[in-house]
Parts: sequence; structure tokens; C-alpha cells
Amino acid sequence: MTHARVGVIGTGWWATQAHIPSLKTYEKADLVGLADSNPDKLAKAASFYEIENTYINYHDLLENVQGVIIAVPHVFHYEIARDALDSGVHVLVEKPMALTAAHAWDLVKRAEANAVELMVGTTFQFTDHARRIRDIVQSGGIGDLLHVSGLFASMVESFLRSNPEAYRTIFDYSVTPPSSNTYSDPNIAGGGQGQTQLSHAMGMVFWVTGCRAIETFAYMGNFDLEVDLVDAISYRLDNGALGTMEASGSVHIGQPENQEFRYYGTEGQIRQDVIHGRSDVHYNNGDAECFKNLAKEDIYRVDLPARVLVDLILGEGENLASGVAAARCVEFLEASYKSAQIGRAIRL
Repeated sequence: MTHARVGVIGTGWWATQAHIPSLKTYEKADLVGLADSNPDKLAKAASFYEIENTYINYHDLLENVQGVIIAVPHVFHYEIARDALDSGVHVLVEKPMALTAAHAWDLVKRAEANAVELMVGTTFQFTDHARRIRDIVQSGGIGDLLHVSGLFASMVESFLRSNPEAYRTIFDYSVTPPSSNTYSDPNIAGGGQGQTQLSHAMGMVFWVTGCRAIETFAYMGNFDLEVDLVDAISYRLDNGALGTMEASGSVHIGQPENQEFRYYGTEGQIRQDVIHGRSDVHYNNGDAECFKNLAKEDIYRVDLPARVLVDLILGEGENLASGVAAARCVEFLEASYKSAQIGRAIRL
């Protein structure tokens, strides 16, 4: 088998900007068709990318593919991914994988039961820096992990304010922009900065450390929004390490974003600046390892998740964004939202 038959469910902004063009230009991929319950978006995407097969009902697409990419609003992730996995189809679902821990772990179990791959679109993990840092931490290179510190300040406030048009000059909606309520309606998005951005950040933490959160305490500020704009979270991992995660979606257009992590162990520390492609390791014996800075085009490879899914279908490569790490992130976020609501720590 030299080609993988893949379909895309959801023809909104991210599918049309990242996943569809990646598949169309990948020699190992056969993009079978597109599915979307919105006929207007479906027609625009199919016409723009010259794709013949379109489906209003995604079940019809599942009958014709080996793998599927799911890029729909958060609230629909679980149902579609469940049906795909139960059809024996490999799945790449956008983050957050699901909105509840029960649903997230159910998807993990279904993937295992059906012997198919389950990936989640946490794109920052698809870099040489991320893989090297994961290997160092999980091999004990910096000793026993003591503390993880994270900061994720990003430019999403206008999304959370139902105004995706504010970013048209930045994100170049070549086919379809996000719907106004995709990120701003808690009934659709499940939350704001936490679901939209901490699913990236904590997805990285759980993937790098291989750990699971066992307790979390969160403050979240909605201010005048329907969803959270600012989050401040403390947590404990199952290996005894403590962590902090700060996040704000309030960065304005033209201002610098900050997306970075620090890992402190008994034998050293790691600094990982994901948005600028800079990372280094400092060991307690005086040695240091400074990574070569990533080229600008390699920092956020939006084309790679789709291509890695294709490779996995063909029996090649490594799942760099597994369902297990993503499920740990979902349970962490669910507990953190609950903690912020009731004002006390939550044990997972």
C-alpha cells in the first residue's frame, strides 16, 4: 500500500487552511472527499480545492476511507470520533479531543479495541525540539521532575468575542472563516482560553512528562465574556511534581505572544520557548545543551498532523500527538473548570 485514503470532516477555517492543502500536496495521501453538515461551506471548500466527492452525512464518508480528520466545533468532536473509530477508521481529531474526561478516555479505549490510531491536533509537538525534550525528561536526563512552569499568552480574544473577522488580515481566511460562535459560545466551545489554547499547552506538558495530573486548583476570569479569557492554574502530577500554568487570550494584534515551558528536575532544567523555536538544557554538573533554533517555518508545522496520520495508516512513523496525552489534558481541563467554578482544589 503506497497511498492512504483519507477524508476530512468539517470544512471551516482550520480544515481549509491547514489539513486539506496538506493532504492535497502530500504524495502519499489520497484525499477521498469532504463532509460537512453546512452545505454552503462544503461547496466552497470542494470548489476551491477541486474535490469531487462531498457528503452532508459524515457516515457516508466513513465507508470510503482508511483515515479521517475531524475539524468541527469542539462539542461535536466526541460523537464523530467515536463513530469513526467504531468503523475501524484511523482518526486525527482537532484539540480539545473532547469536552469531558469520560468521553476522552472512551475514545482512547475504542481506538485500542479497534486497533486504529487516535491522534489529536496539538501541533507544537511536531518539532525536533519537542521530541528531544520529551526524551530527556522521560529518560531521567534532568533527574526526578520537581516542577513544571508554563505560560501561554495568545491572540484569541476577538475569537472569544464572536469577532473572527478581526483576524482576517492575520490568518487569511482563503475559503471560510470560523463561525462567529465557534469559540465564543460555551455550549459549543466548552470554554474559552482553556479549551482553545490550554489544550495546546497542557497537551505538551502531559506528552513531554508522560505524567497525569492528580489535583488542580484554578482561577479563571471571563471578565465581560461568556467564556474564560485568563486562567491561572496550579496542579500536582502523579509523580509528585508540582506545576503552574498561566494563560491569557488578551494579546492584541501586533503584540508579542508568549508560549513557553520550564521543566525543573533534581539534576537540571529545560527551557522550551515554543513560539520562538528556542530551547536549551542546563545540567547541575555544569554541562549545557543549546538546541539549534528552529527555522520560522518549522516552529508551527500545520501541515504535519495530517501527513503523520497518513504515514501511520501506511505503517510508518510515530504518533506524536497520542490520544492518551490528550485525554490527560481533557481530564485536567474539566477539573480545572470545576475548580474555578466552586473555588477549591479538585482531585482527579
